[in-house]
Amino acid sequence: MTKKDKKQNTSYNSTDIAMSVVKSVPKSDFVSFVRKYLVVEGLPCSRHCDKPTHYSSLMEDRSKLVGAYVCPDNYVSRITYFEFNNDDLNWFKSFIRGELDGGNLIRDKDFRLATRHGWELGGSAESEIQSFSDSSKGVKEYYWTFYPKDNEEKKRGNFLCETCGKLFSQSLTSKNKVCQRH
Repeated sequence: MTKKDKKQNTSYNSTDIAMSVVKSVPKSDFVSFVRKYLVVEGLPCSRHCDKPTHYSSLMEDRSKLVGAYVCPDNYVSRITYFEFNNDDLNWFKSFIRGELDGGNLIRDKDFRLATRHGWELGGSAESEIQSFSDSSKGVKEYYWTFYPKDNEEKKRGNFLCETCGKLFSQSLTSKNKVCQRH
């Protein structure tokens, strides 16, 4: 994003901040593939508002990428985890619980798994996926969405701190974009 783009699009400032705290290593074919074919910008925010979301990386290395779909109010509508080495749902659950201070709003039933194959993604995805994986296994996409179980939980949500890029929970009606650490 150029300086001119940043001036024109100030509603996503948290992306720039969050990206600065991402734990990462040099890009890999896997991460490039995921960003090209599986990360979708502009999805509507769910449960909080209808504004378009942007994808903000929370953690990445050469074989996995974790990120959140975040609306301009910093509400996190979904967290995704892409990996190709093994089926590591327990790692993803632990990661989110750790990020959300124990994750009392995180339940096993709110996690889903999808396998993405190159042939279903169109374009040159099928040949590109072969550069890092057996294309018959595809890419595992785990995702977590908070589904409240009662009226009290419907009043809460998870947000991305615009100062440090960490996840935190608060009232859905709060206009606060900074976690309790600040």
